[in-house]
Amino acid sequence: MKIATGAALVAFMLALPAAAQPVPPAYDDEPDFRGRSAEFQEAYRRAYERGFERGYAKGLADGERRGAVVAPAPAPRTGPIRITGAVYGTSSKNCDGTRWLAHRANGKHSYSVEITNDICGDPARGDRKSLDVTYYCGEIQKTATANEHRTIYLSCAS
Repeated sequence: MKIATGAALVAFMLALPAAAQPVPPAYDDEPDFRGRSAEFQEAYRRAYERGFERGYAKGLADGERRGAVVAPAPAPRTGPIRITGAVYGTSSKNCDGTRWLAHRANGKHSYSVEITNDICGDPARGDRKSLDVTYYCGEIQKTATANEHRTIYLSCAS
Protein backbone atom coordinates (compact mmCIF):
# COMPACT_ATOMS: atom_id res chain seq x y z
CA MET A 1 0.00 0.00 0.00
CA LYS A 2 2.82 2.41 0.89
CA ILE A 3 4.61 1.68 -2.38
CA ALA A 4 1.53 2.58 -4.41
CA THR A 5 1.13 5.87 -2.48
CA GLY A 6 4.79 6.77 -3.04
CA ALA A 7 4.53 6.02 -6.74
CA ALA A 8 1.37 8.13 -7.01
CA LEU A 9 3.16 11.06 -5.32
CA VAL A 10 6.10 10.83 -7.73
CA ALA A 11 3.74 10.71 -10.70
CA PHE A 12 1.86 13.76 -9.37
CA MET A 13 5.12 15.77 -8.92
CA LEU A 14 6.23 14.92 -12.45
CA ALA A 15 2.91 16.02 -13.86
CA LEU A 16 3.15 19.52 -12.33
CA PRO A 17 4.46 22.26 -14.59
CA ALA A 18 7.96 23.60 -13.77
CA ALA A 19 6.52 26.87 -12.43
CA ALA A 20 4.42 25.03 -9.86
CA GLN A 21 7.36 22.98 -8.60
CA PRO A 22 8.45 23.98 -5.10
CA VAL A 23 11.52 26.29 -5.01
CA PRO A 24 14.47 24.73 -3.21
CA PRO A 25 15.46 26.70 -0.13
CA ALA A 26 18.30 29.20 -0.47
CA TYR A 27 21.57 28.52 1.30
CA ASP A 28 21.70 29.88 4.81
CA ASP A 29 24.60 32.20 4.00
CA GLU A 30 22.86 33.81 1.01
CA PRO A 31 20.88 36.93 1.87
CA ASP A 32 17.28 37.21 0.68
CA PHE A 33 17.12 40.39 -1.43
CA ARG A 34 13.54 39.95 -2.68
CA GLY A 35 11.83 43.31 -2.66
CA ARG A 36 15.04 45.21 -1.81
CA SER A 37 16.50 48.04 -3.88
CA ALA A 38 19.75 47.86 -5.81
CA GLU A 39 21.22 50.46 -3.40
CA PHE A 40 20.44 48.20 -0.45
CA GLN A 41 22.04 45.24 -2.18
CA GLU A 42 25.20 47.25 -3.00
CA ALA A 43 25.48 48.58 0.57
CA TYR A 44 25.14 45.05 1.92
CA ARG A 45 27.88 43.78 -0.41
CA ARG A 46 30.31 46.60 0.57
CA ALA A 47 29.73 46.03 4.29
CA TYR A 48 30.24 42.30 3.83
CA GLU A 49 33.54 42.85 2.01
CA ARG A 50 34.79 45.34 4.64
CA GLY A 51 33.93 42.88 7.40
CA PHE A 52 35.66 40.07 5.54
CA GLU A 53 38.80 42.17 5.01
CA ARG A 54 38.88 43.22 8.68
CA GLY A 55 38.35 39.65 9.81
CA TYR A 56 41.05 38.37 7.46
CA ALA A 57 43.54 41.03 8.61
CA LYS A 58 42.74 40.29 12.27
CA GLY A 59 43.17 36.55 11.78
CA LEU A 60 46.46 37.08 9.97
CA ALA A 61 47.75 39.33 12.76
CA ASP A 62 46.65 36.82 15.41
CA GLY A 63 48.45 34.03 13.59
CA GLU A 64 51.66 36.04 13.38
CA ARG A 65 51.44 36.99 17.03
CA ARG A 66 50.77 33.42 18.18
CA GLY A 67 53.39 31.81 15.97
CA ALA A 68 56.32 30.76 18.10
CA VAL A 69 59.70 31.72 16.78
CA VAL A 70 61.74 28.56 16.82
CA ALA A 71 65.45 28.85 16.36
CA PRO A 72 66.94 26.21 14.09
CA ALA A 73 68.63 23.37 15.91
CA PRO A 74 72.32 23.99 16.23
CA ALA A 75 74.52 21.85 14.05
CA PRO A 76 76.34 19.19 16.04
CA ARG A 77 79.85 20.20 16.86
CA THR A 78 82.50 18.34 14.98
CA GLY A 79 85.99 17.99 16.24
CA PRO A 80 89.04 15.83 16.15
CA ILE A 81 88.91 12.04 16.24
CA ARG A 82 88.44 10.42 19.66
CA ILE A 83 88.62 6.60 19.55
CA THR A 84 86.21 4.89 21.97
CA GLY A 85 86.59 1.28 20.83
CA ALA A 86 88.55 -0.89 18.38
CA VAL A 87 88.11 -4.66 18.14
CA TYR A 88 90.44 -6.69 15.91
CA GLY A 89 89.84 -10.33 14.99
CA THR A 90 86.81 -12.54 14.30
CA SER A 91 83.48 -12.70 16.10
CA SER A 92 84.72 -15.53 18.36
CA LYS A 93 88.46 -14.71 18.67
CA ASN A 94 89.44 -11.07 18.97
CA CYS A 95 91.51 -8.57 20.90
CA ASP A 96 91.09 -4.97 22.01
CA GLY A 97 93.03 -2.56 19.80
CA THR A 98 91.55 0.62 21.30
CA ARG A 99 94.75 1.87 22.98
CA TRP A 100 96.89 1.07 19.94
CA LEU A 101 94.61 2.98 17.53
CA ALA A 102 93.79 5.81 19.97
CA HIS A 103 97.51 6.51 20.43
CA ARG A 104 97.85 7.08 16.67
CA ALA A 105 94.51 8.68 15.64
CA ASN A 106 93.21 10.75 18.56
CA GLY A 107 93.37 14.50 17.98
CA LYS A 108 93.57 14.27 14.18
CA HIS A 109 90.78 15.22 11.75
CA SER A 110 91.45 12.21 9.52
CA TYR A 111 93.57 9.12 9.84
CA SER A 112 94.15 5.99 7.77
CA VAL A 113 96.02 2.81 8.66
CA GLU A 114 96.51 -0.60 7.07
CA ILE A 115 94.97 -3.42 9.09
CA THR A 116 97.63 -5.97 10.09
CA ASN A 117 98.52 -8.20 13.03
CA ASP A 118 100.63 -5.31 14.39
CA ILE A 119 97.50 -3.97 16.11
CA CYS A 120 97.42 -6.60 18.89
CA GLY A 121 98.92 -9.81 17.54
CA ASP A 122 97.11 -12.58 15.67
CA PRO A 123 94.01 -13.52 17.72
CA ALA A 124 92.65 -16.02 15.14
CA ARG A 125 95.51 -17.66 13.24
CA GLY A 126 94.49 -18.60 9.71
CA ASP A 127 91.10 -16.84 9.84
CA ARG A 128 90.12 -13.66 8.05
CA LYS A 129 90.09 -10.83 10.58
CA SER A 130 88.65 -7.30 10.60
CA LEU A 131 88.98 -4.14 12.64
CA ASP A 132 85.74 -2.58 13.91
CA VAL A 133 86.23 0.98 15.18
CA THR A 134 83.86 3.26 17.09
CA TYR A 135 84.95 6.88 17.38
CA TYR A 136 83.64 10.39 17.96
CA CYS A 137 84.09 13.52 15.91
CA GLY A 138 83.15 16.14 18.48
CA GLU A 139 79.58 15.14 19.41
CA ILE A 140 79.00 12.85 16.42
CA GLN A 141 79.55 9.12 16.88
CA LYS A 142 80.86 7.20 13.86
CA THR A 143 81.91 3.66 13.05
CA ALA A 144 84.28 2.15 10.53
CA THR A 145 85.19 -1.41 9.56
CA ALA A 146 87.92 -2.86 7.36
CA ASN A 147 89.21 -6.37 6.69
CA GLU A 148 92.78 -7.54 7.29
CA HIS A 149 95.33 -6.29 4.72
CA ARG A 150 93.04 -3.38 3.79
CA THR A 151 93.17 0.25 4.83
CA ILE A 152 90.69 1.78 7.26
CA TYR A 153 89.94 5.47 6.88
CA LEU A 154 88.66 7.54 9.82
CA SER A 155 87.49 11.08 9.05
CA CYS A 156 85.80 14.00 10.77
CA ALA A 157 85.59 16.02 7.55
CA SER A 158 81.88 15.34 6.95
